[in-house]
Amino acid sequence: MKTNLISKAVIMMVVVMASVMNFSASASNPTQYVKNEEMTGELMTAKTIFKNEDGHLFRHLHYTYTYDNENRVTSKEASKWDSVKEAWVPYFKMNVEYSNNEIAINYARWNSKSNAYDSNIQKSVYALNDANATLMLASTK
Repeated sequence: MKTNLISKAVIMMVVVMASVMNFSASASNPTQYVKNEEMTGELMTAKTIFKNEDGHLFRHLHYTYTYDNENRVTSKEASKWDSVKEAWVPYFKMNVEYSNNEIAINYARWNSKSNAYDSNIQKSVYALNDANATLMLASTK
């Protein structure tokens, strides 16, 4: 019984040390990203993320944002770079709807067969308090 307990402890130590060493190795060579934000006044209308590999920048993700008349985000659309097509390909879209006491966020992935955001559709509704701070996730669909 005592040998079994010692064996388990040794195995656990080996696993922990391997995890720490793996984390250290990956932390010494992280993937670096560079972002370019496009602004209209104080509102970010687009953001492009580039991968930095050995000093060379490669397109990665592109986001566009739209706002309502109160400068609240109403949509966020993401595209991924397709190096074969040499073009931005739609990835997902989030629409945000505001009401008096809640915020609804609709998320959908791009469906290349139908050329529409109709894949993996999800909706989350957040309740707001009197100070318009999010209280909790009210529901999801």
